[in-house]
Amino acid sequence: MNPEVTAISASNLVKNYSSTTSIGPVSLAVEKGTIFGFLGPNGAGKTTTIRMILGLIRPQRGNTQIFGIDPLIDPINALEKVGYAPELPNFQTFFTAEELLDFTARIHGINGAERNRKVKKLLEMVGISDHARKKIGKFSKGMVQRLSVAQALINDPELIIMDEPTIGMDPVATIYFRDLFKEIHSQGKTILVSSHMLDEVQRLCTHIGMIHHGKMVFQGNITDILARFGKGLAIEVELGQITPALVDYVRKLDYVRNLQVDTNKILVTVRDGEDLRAELAEDIVKAGGKLLGLSLKKTTLEDAFIETLRSNPKNE
Repeated sequence: MNPEVTAISASNLVKNYSSTTSIGPVSLAVEKGTIFGFLGPNGAGKTTTIRMILGLIRPQRGNTQIFGIDPLIDPINALEKVGYAPELPNFQTFFTAEELLDFTARIHGINGAERNRKVKKLLEMVGISDHARKKIGKFSKGMVQRLSVAQALINDPELIIMDEPTIGMDPVATIYFRDLFKEIHSQGKTILVSSHMLDEVQRLCTHIGMIHHGKMVFQGNITDILARFGKGLAIEVELGQITPALVDYVRKLDYVRNLQVDTNKILVTVRDGEDLRAELAEDIVKAGGKLLGLSLKKTTLEDAFIETLRSNPKNE
């Protein structure tokens, strides 16, 4: 991969834990200036892959480059432009939030008034300035996550890697951080974020990759994955009464790909890219159905995620 356009290039990463448990081979590329959502069910290998990318875990096979530099060969230069917020940060609990950020800034060689300014700004940015002098041991899980994001930003990184950054946060905080990440991205930064919150990923990310049973099953533009693994357009039909004969009739229509029944509603998946509500309504009435309403349902990332997992069962 060209380091001029690629922030992360990981090729065929493999980590074996036992004869039955392994991650990889995993390959992924994160282009500069993108927000890359890294998805997968629990235990799929997201955190292990992130740690291999950063050089925190040495893979049995494969290699990684961050801005063209291998972190296992030259970790200082590879990671100097990187900020990392782990899933479960293990901070020293005797530090206050202010002390931790001050300590981190000193490690990065930020001195004097600039260090003080940055610490204050970041505490305000993540919403814990009122707790600046509180011991981390007294922080809630959500406050620790906020502090972890602040620490990841202390060196003004070009690449920010965040593993489940909003875990433990309430919905209001989650929305706030989504907007914050968008603002950071608008400054030309590259972001890789691992998350289980599919709705937030769909709202935030430009590109995504999915890992399942330790293997990458898709990566690319988020629009592409919705088209490739999604169910296309679906129409929710509310009926006065659902009969087996009516369901069978609708299922056999040539433009219907799939049909699901739910109480007094049916969800009809139709040909990709076509809004066929008028045709479907006409056919239902023609078949004697009492139509109460129709609404168009577009594919969500959750739909695509579930479809991807179904399409890629584990090979026993």
